[in-house]
Amino acid sequence: MGLFSKPKSTGVLKWERIDNEGGPRDSWRAKVHGGWLFITWWGANYDGSGTTFIPDPKHEWHA
Repeated sequence: MGLFSKPKSTGVLKWERIDNEGGPRDSWRAKVHGGWLFITWWGANYDGSGTTFIPDPKHEWHA
């Protein structure tokens, strides 16, 4: 594999919106190997954000 080549198959993240009350303005999750990617935005102009990995090997988190 060369420096600028990529695998033949690349995955696509399917983001799901998480409804929440009193939390960040927008929260989304995407299923990945071994858990979830979780991203939030907040502020009147979406001027803050954060992303984290949440371990959940069996994907048992039901939002």
